[in-house]
Amino acid sequence: MNDSTIAFRAKEQLGKFLGKVFTHFSRPRQKFLADMLYGIQASGDTQLSSVMRAINDDSGKCHAVEKRLSRNVADATIGDDIDKAILEAGAKFVRDDTLILVDPTEIRKEFGLKMEHVTMIRDASRSSKEGRDVLVHGYHGCMAVACQNGKRKTVPLALRLWSSNAPGHKGENDEVLKIITGIMAATGGKGVLVYDRGGDRPAFYGAFIDNSWDFIVRMTGRSVLAWKGMHEIHWLASQCVMRHKHHVEFDSHGKECNIQIEFGAMPVRLPMHPEKELHMVVVKGFGEEPMMLLTSLPVNGSFESMWRIVEGYLTRWRIEETIRFVKQAYGFENVRVHSYRGIRNMASIVLATAYFASVWLGRHVKREVLAEHLANLSQRLKEVPEFANYAIAEGLKRAFTRFGKFCRKILDPEPDPEPAIIYQTLPGFEKFFNPDLC
Repeated sequence: MNDSTIAFRAKEQLGKFLGKVFTHFSRPRQKFLADMLYGIQASGDTQLSSVMRAINDDSGKCHAVEKRLSRNVADATIGDDIDKAILEAGAKFVRDDTLILVDPTEIRKEFGLKMEHVTMIRDASRSSKEGRDVLVHGYHGCMAVACQNGKRKTVPLALRLWSSNAPGHKGENDEVLKIITGIMAATGGKGVLVYDRGGDRPAFYGAFIDNSWDFIVRMTGRSVLAWKGMHEIHWLASQCVMRHKHHVEFDSHGKECNIQIEFGAMPVRLPMHPEKELHMVVVKGFGEEPMMLLTSLPVNGSFESMWRIVEGYLTRWRIEETIRFVKQAYGFENVRVHSYRGIRNMASIVLATAYFASVWLGRHVKREVLAEHLANLSQRLKEVPEFANYAIAEGLKRAFTRFGKFCRKILDPEPDPEPAIIYQTLPGFEKFFNPDLC
């Protein structure tokens, strides 16, 4: 398959994706999404001027095209409709044991003082370097993905932004629970919610337990649990018997690490929900302080039941990887839409863009082959990170910009022909591209 054919097939699949996932959208809406998804993939940017240049050949119409894009981005309902369509598609991958990884994020807009309802956020990268909280202008956000325990492939489910200055804002708990509630409604309650220490909140536990949603949450040191009385969790961790040991291999800042951990579990209850039996899984070996995981999943004395919890939480870093991907591959923080509605809608459009690249292209055998070729195309240019989504995004960018122009017929692709060649799987990509979730 030569480069121009790869480009043609990629554009064809974009049209099929829009027609299948957004089948209930009007024709004008589908065409707008075609413009945006193609333009973001081709430019690697969310600025409307970049998207416009990627899709427009007639320099005399640049202003009109950008104005049309801006008008549609600010549409009152399109963001919610995109979110619903992507969630319905992604929820089909979720089984009872599928992890639903939830993580807060933010976009920095240090110079976006004129953007509607812009607020102050913590700059995580600068704060960690300087040893103190550094506040900048921007927007709060949250992302959720589905992933099988211990696997690499993720399925984007939700990406939402908000501002604490916006009218009607009720707080972070309300925003995050709206996302989680929507996901669990779409999956029929299937899936295991996984959250870092930010999920150690009474409001979250209350929602999880009241709705019978399974969860794994890393606890903070200030938490108190019931076990033969009320105790601070660090004391409880000191009483926990470390029944099992295991070697864990992982990559830390480009360095391969192999450490031995030990872990055990004990039955506990939350003070505000004494009726619900939970388990605290204690893990030692990752640092000076033990890692304490609260879960609703059944735990007995076996290695398998406890390791399921430990591995489930360790898989959580995949969402951090996915968030970093959407920011870097699509220039998510470069968004310069002024209206608050437009900013939130752009998050939905980026979600759809990421879903196309990371899920749709690897869903069936023919698309899997195309995804492999796109990944290979990106590697001809430069080395890309191990995370396969970068390779796909880079391949799409090259295919869309170097081998063929944008075409309105993208929404009317020809039917898939039977492959004339048996393609060999590229070394190293077998684990990424599978018709199933992983």
